[in-house]
Amino acid sequence: MAAVPVWAATCTPAQLDEILAPATAQHNSVEVACSATLPKNRTISKRLYFTGAGASNQVFDCNGNTVAPTHITGGDSIVIRSKKQQNQWLRPENFTIRGCKVVGSVRVMGMGTNGEAEALRLSSLEAGHTERAQAAAPSRIRLENMNISGNGRIPLYLAPGVNHVTVANSRITGHSKSVAVYLDAESGHNTFTRNTIDAKTSKRELIAIDGSAHNTFSHNRFSALNHGGIYFYRNCGEGGTIRHQTPSYNTLSQNVFYYHRYRGRLPAVWLGARDGNRNYCEADAGYAFGSSLDNRDFADFNVVENNQIYRLPIRRMIRDEGNNNRISENRTVR
Repeated sequence: MAAVPVWAATCTPAQLDEILAPATAQHNSVEVACSATLPKNRTISKRLYFTGAGASNQVFDCNGNTVAPTHITGGDSIVIRSKKQQNQWLRPENFTIRGCKVVGSVRVMGMGTNGEAEALRLSSLEAGHTERAQAAAPSRIRLENMNISGNGRIPLYLAPGVNHVTVANSRITGHSKSVAVYLDAESGHNTFTRNTIDAKTSKRELIAIDGSAHNTFSHNRFSALNHGGIYFYRNCGEGGTIRHQTPSYNTLSQNVFYYHRYRGRLPAVWLGARDGNRNYCEADAGYAFGSSLDNRDFADFNVVENNQIYRLPIRRMIRDEGNNNRISENRTVR
């Protein structure tokens, strides 16, 4: 029988005051280790950190308020992260954040901010890396009724190993110099449902599934797709980190891909978008596993079914360069 979580204590008035106090150059962020429903009609001008086991079993409800950090250059508005203590990774679990209007970006991270972090690179040089990365990363995190408005940085980033995150009834908008949503290497078992994702990207696809597996996207609406929709690939060798997991066993079902004037040069779904076509793919050479052994994507055993694509033909907008993928019952609507 699974253990029943012990929920975090409610924030004291002093803790709430610290969260809500205007940011200054010296005090521009706050660690939150308590549950709260914020009072209405307030603005949070500090970066919010939810760190380690202290963030577990919390429910943090912004109650419709805006999180817009000031006195900070770069970085994310909300960070949910693990921390290392005495050679052990302590991670947030069973954490819900909801009702926030985020100006900027949200990042969920374990061993590192991205796939090139040194702790990840070292772990990747040995077998069992996917399991280690997932054990170290935040798990069973829920983001609901969120509105994340990007201002250049990737609006929502699930870093390596992050698992069992649910993003529901939310909108991801604004603009990004990269993608709108990034699921990084070794992450998995994440669910996106009933969301609107329409952030404008400068050059890249809307959503990157980079060596991430067992994820589900259902009942979402995607637009701003002129640079591509959802791409499945494996970022072989970047930063010298071996990518162990492949972008496999993912499900896209009952989503809407909305196109207005776009003529469809780039697909809505691309299974196997890179297949080793990067100049850094040999940076992880010398090992008999993962992308060190073979640079190909292996975007296999995915399901793409019952999706609607506006105006454009399915045969052109769903590109399958993997194996054993099930693509069925998708249709073009007018």
